[in-house]
Amino acid sequence: MQATWVVVADCHRAAIYTVPRGMARLRQVCELCESRTSMDRDGGRSGVREARIPDKAATPAEQQAHGFAVHVALQVEDARLDGRFDQLILVAAPTFLACLRESLSQAARDAVVGEIGKNFVGAQRETLQEQVLRVL
Repeated sequence: MQATWVVVADCHRAAIYTVPRGMARLRQVCELCESRTSMDRDGGRSGVREARIPDKAATPAEQQAHGFAVHVALQVEDARLDGRFDQLILVAAPTFLACLRESLSQAARDAVVGEIGKNFVGAQRETLQEQVLRVL
């Protein structure tokens, strides 16, 4: 099914929603938690960038956030390869949004049709939906 996927994330958790063509309602696809990842690395599978070794100035929290961004990017890449979406909207606070964008494969970045630089993790679905509809 061709649809728009909406990735709503912070450095600890992410929710992925779909907006199927012709529908305005968000439907949750999955939820990811950072505690289940512990710096996942997949050897650069399918163009997803392997977690770089952060420079010495990076804090453990920044390293953990980067690892989680890579984990989310791998989930997005698997879905892209399976043809589960054709457009992507990223929603995250600006710092994590940059990390997430950097972790996506080039093909996934090409599918990005909009970004919302604000943390909506934990927001009510109606609030999120209103913001997403502005992007679509």
